[in-house]
Amino acid sequence: AAICKRQRLAPDDVVFLDLETTGLSMTPVFLIGTMECTSEQFVFKQYLARDYSEEVSILAAFSDRLKEAGLVVTFNGKSFDLPYLINRAIATGIKLPRPRNHLDLLHEARRYYGRRTPNHKLQTLERIVCGRCREDDIPGAEIPAAYHDFVRTGNARKIGMILEHN
Repeated sequence: AAICKRQRLAPDDVVFLDLETTGLSMTPVFLIGTMECTSEQFVFKQYLARDYSEEVSILAAFSDRLKEAGLVVTFNGKSFDLPYLINRAIATGIKLPRPRNHLDLLHEARRYYGRRTPNHKLQTLERIVCGRCREDDIPGAEIPAAYHDFVRTGNARKIGMILEHN
């Protein structure tokens, strides 16, 4: 909140970000999901690499959006999402601007909820704080294999589940 007041950010300056990757460390990112607020609605965008060669394209497209963002909001983005994107941008030769401001909700949840929740995992917080349970959600551990299967076979059955998860 202090960032928004200090920078005079409007809701449409804020980009919420979540990634889906093919594994840890230097493996490709294949889905960059964003949510933005307009004066009338939430707008969800998903930059999907239909095969490994399209990683460059989704990074470039997201880079263009990131240039305009006044604030990026993530969950565990300081430790995972942004370092991951930076590494993949370097590996693929894409210039990725650093966010002007970044709010990582994991750190805020840890500060606010402390020991009042059993852990600070996103799905735990969703359940306890928001009263929301994910139904028919693909487990995160299955996502890389589902994407590799999609690239290999063209069968998009599980891609819909990944898009919903994201």
